[in-house]
Amino acid sequence: MAVSNPPAYLQAGTYPASLDRLHQTSGRFLPTTLNTTDIAARSGILGGQSGRQGNASVTNFDVSVGRFVAIIENTFTTNGGDYAVFNDNTQVLSLTASSPTTNRIDIIGVRVQDAFYSGAVNSADLVAVQGTPSAGTPADPALPNSFMPMWRATVNAASSAAVLADLRKRTAVSGSVYAPFTGQVTDNGTMIGETQVLPAAGAYPARLRVWDGAAWKGVSSYQFDKPAQTGSGSLTTASAATIMTVSVADPGYAYKIQASGGLDWGMVAASTPGNLVFCSITLDSATYNSGNFAFGDTVSLSLGAGFSQNTIIASPGATSSLTGAHTIRNIARNGAGGTITLPAAAPGTNLSVLLVPA
Repeated sequence: MAVSNPPAYLQAGTYPASLDRLHQTSGRFLPTTLNTTDIAARSGILGGQSGRQGNASVTNFDVSVGRFVAIIENTFTTNGGDYAVFNDNTQVLSLTASSPTTNRIDIIGVRVQDAFYSGAVNSADLVAVQGTPSAGTPADPALPNSFMPMWRATVNAASSAAVLADLRKRTAVSGSVYAPFTGQVTDNGTMIGETQVLPAAGAYPARLRVWDGAAWKGVSSYQFDKPAQTGSGSLTTASAATIMTVSVADPGYAYKIQASGGLDWGMVAASTPGNLVFCSITLDSATYNSGNFAFGDTVSLSLGAGFSQNTIIASPGATSSLTGAHTIRNIARNGAGGTITLPAAAPGTNLSVLLVPA
């Protein structure tokens, strides 16, 4: 393509629908792929109220789809401009009932028909594209041009109702922040600087991530709360026990863990100097000397039975870059000498875990 003419908008200009779509939709919304040279916007539902997201429910084989506003990529042609569609009321689609012997997958979504490119119909509608029945595992049906999938309906043999799976994707104006649908969280971005807000989940508050052209990058660090102490009691020579644990869920981007810890302890019997005790912070390991990245040790002082020894401090350490979920443990080990005791709810026993975007 050369520079489009007329530009938007000249008083004396004449604008075909494709040029209007290029100006109003394709050039303003997130692109289809990262390195595309085409002027094309990717399909997706635009953010808005929770009741305007194309939510669906199923009763037997009737699927109700609610309100939504969406961008539909024009796949009839290249650089033809993409479509904006809205559904302002709940629609009910009646699927074909189950077969006694075969399984089937139907795809529910928005279809744009444009007679300029194909056929004689000019419309947008919500349809169910019926799949081919199979005695085994069914496959998704082939989808028409300019179609945005929203829901997968699995109709199993002799079933009394379809089962829905969410296929929705969100899109947004380029440069704006949006919240992806759950099934979209593992998708790559399509524009450097594309920014998403991930909803609060588990220990995490709502958090931002940015696509850098190769991976999602986090923006903020997160300090985990001090975990409850789960290990206490006696520890015999050459034995170890997990004292505290922090479960790190997948934050949605690469990260490092910075951690430190502490261990309060004492001798069961009167001690002599030199009893060696360890405090080890490990990554995904219940063994004190495997996967440890922060470590501390000390030797016992000559004290009477039951007296507290010096708190062991595991100096701060950091992991390499991580993805996915991981487990951080504070592990105590009695290296040599008499039995030691680990008091419950000890003030100096600690596991401090900080998640830092990589």
